Amino acid sequence: MPSKTRYIKLFSHNDLDGFGAPTLFEAVQPDLFKGVVFDLTTCSAGRLDARLASFFRQPDIGRFTDVFIMDMTPDSDYSFQQLEQHFANHWLIFDHHESEANLRAQYASNCINPTNPAINPSATSLVWDWLQTNKNFNRLDPARVKELGLLVELIRAYDTWDWQNDDQMPSEIKEAADNLNQLFWFYPLSKTQEFIQAVFATGWPAYRQANALLIDTLNARRTSYIKRHLKSVATFEQDGHSFGVVYASDYKSEIAHELLQQFEVEVALVIDDRSVSLRSNGKLDVAKFAEDYFRGGGHEDSAGGSLNFNPVLEAEKMVIAAIKEQKQVNEQMTAAEAETDSLADQLDPETAAKLAALFGNQTD
Repeated sequence: MPSKTRYIKLFSHNDLDGFGAPTLFEAVQPDLFKGVVFDLTTCSAGRLDARLASFFRQPDIGRFTDVFIMDMTPDSDYSFQQLEQHFANHWLIFDHHESEANLRAQYASNCINPTNPAINPSATSLVWDWLQTNKNFNRLDPARVKELGLLVELIRAYDTWDWQNDDQMPSEIKEAADNLNQLFWFYPLSKTQEFIQAVFATGWPAYRQANALLIDTLNARRTSYIKRHLKSVATFEQDGHSFGVVYASDYKSEIAHELLQQFEVEVALVIDDRSVSLRSNGKLDVAKFAEDYFRGGGHEDSAGGSLNFNPVLEAEKMVIAAIKEQKQVNEQMTAAEAETDSLADQLDPETAAKLAALFGNQTD
């Protein structure tokens, strides 16, 4: 008699680490999760509780046996209560962001910790650590384990920024982590999952070789983009800390890193039309700063949040206001010139000639 199909619900962030974690589950599914179907929902930062609330109201919620949450932690006590009510001990969180560490501590038995605390974890590496405790893990082919392990490390290295900060990391790993992230953000969100699945199915070395031209092109484009945008950095001081702010819709992490390197500031803020990405040199906890000012969170030296206004729309309004103001100035100048011309017309020719002779040849 065939075994009954199990359905496991996955929730995850929509960045590289957020897609890497659930794709890792799918990659090992034939060997470790036979008879399991994974159902994935991705969402942006701050949207997890809303997605969970919608999920808890679904009439077919009973078909799911487990819930795995990756690269995010619920912010609402209600979400945790609902997880407990619907899934008892059959829910897990694979998250590494310090700003939610206290929440996870309250449900420590349901939150996965890294195997090696000395290594900065990502959601994908937490999933990998947990999978290796599975009794069927040895069913995986050793070559496949090595292939998946490399992808896990590339994602972890980039997400934790160890690819820039770890002096002991091999240069080829740093370059590969950077290139993988470049490709990830090149594809539209609708194609992201397909891209990640292709990389996991092929393995990084083969995928890198097949896409060498595209990667080289993206690297050149990024260099030009960063150089151009760093020309418009604004700096300010607050509470004894120095900040640099710049608008950019792409390469936010890279621009923030370069901003910290090239300008004498402690914190870099990269904004777009809806969010802010923060990076610190270690002198300010930007996770706390993001929580206080931008309803966000993250890590002590890397965080993000949302804006309650659109800087692009505000700039457009300023341009419109400047045009209208200049129109008024132009009209006033035209009126003044007309008044001057009218005065000249009222003078008789002889007086006009005398005034011209009197003032026409004077210099400063």
